[in-house]
Amino acid sequence: MKTLKLTTAALALSVAFVPGLALAEIAADIQHPLWYTEPSAKTMEIAAMDSIDGVVVSDGQRGEPGFPAADLKLTDEQIEKVRAGKFTVAISMGWLGDDWASQQLIGLKETFEKLGIEVVAETNANWDDAKQIADLETIAVLKPDLLVSIPLNGQTTAQAYKAIEEAGTKVVFIDQAVEGMNPGEDYAAIISSDNLALGMYLADALAESLGGKGDVAAMYFANDFYVTNLRYEGFIARVMAKYPDINVVAAVGHNNPNKGQEVADGVLARYPTLNGMYASWSIPAMGAVTSATVAGRTPDDFKIVNENFDQIVALNMAQDGFIAGISSQRPYDQGVAEATVGALALLGEETPSYVVVPPLKVTRANLPDAYKTIYRIDLPTEMTEALSQ
Repeated sequence: MKTLKLTTAALALSVAFVPGLALAEIAADIQHPLWYTEPSAKTMEIAAMDSIDGVVVSDGQRGEPGFPAADLKLTDEQIEKVRAGKFTVAISMGWLGDDWASQQLIGLKETFEKLGIEVVAETNANWDDAKQIADLETIAVLKPDLLVSIPLNGQTTAQAYKAIEEAGTKVVFIDQAVEGMNPGEDYAAIISSDNLALGMYLADALAESLGGKGDVAAMYFANDFYVTNLRYEGFIARVMAKYPDINVVAAVGHNNPNKGQEVADGVLARYPTLNGMYASWSIPAMGAVTSATVAGRTPDDFKIVNENFDQIVALNMAQDGFIAGISSQRPYDQGVAEATVGALALLGEETPSYVVVPPLKVTRANLPDAYKTIYRIDLPTEMTEALSQ
């Protein structure tokens, strides 16, 4: 009998929806994070599909069905009304310095410029809740018509967001909302990647790189952050439902992306014959690359997959390094969607409360095409030359 971190009732319910499902082994001593939610019957049913391409997997924080970002539209008449409104917007980011944030800002600012919406503030909290609260208090003084922001912490920052909304500013959230604010009443929408699908694509990429079998570890973001929670949950569900010969033998958390090497060091010391790792996003994943190198592992015997298609992991993949698969958000497209929803909200139009942008699975085979899709330019020469070697 397989040992799974699922209650008997949840497991029975999941299996009932997927007849004949062979579940992968999740080591009994794994300590999932406190925020971990057992996969629902719906999640397990989707996780067992041969392909999830074109399937909206994730629901919103409050169970809202995901609305495809590609279906968001502004009519010519609406665009003219927005331009005539001379609206202002503030952008409050939780961090900058990676390609996800920079590409998202480009999508936001280019779209706002086309719509004639003036950006009056742009802040970076640098992973600090207190700094984000201070940023929001500064923004409140400017009284922008619109705020687009990713809350670092849905609890600690909630009052600052509420104060801005109560003063008359329309709010569009990136990735997650804060406690005590409701869609359609206190904010227009959450715009996010389809994060359960993103995690499932990582399970696919890791399994494919290992030939469908092996012992792997999962390194997750320990903080209770809705979208990263979903990615871990999607990864675990897909492994359980589709890859019976992939054994998750360890799950460990980091609370800072710069601690990836430190956490991976501990995992590889305890499990020196490990075959692969899900390493959350690009920065901790590159820490895991360094850890694997120091431990004497090679890309032939150890595979790493991660979220987010940054330059650092794309180059490692092109060089046939440890990075075997990437499940990428589409941050530029997400920025465009956020700005579009914001414009609709400014006009008083009804908007979908949860908008999802589909992820993209990246391997070395489709790296040039994926790079063009994400960055809208050709693969850099350094990566092209590495692919040809």
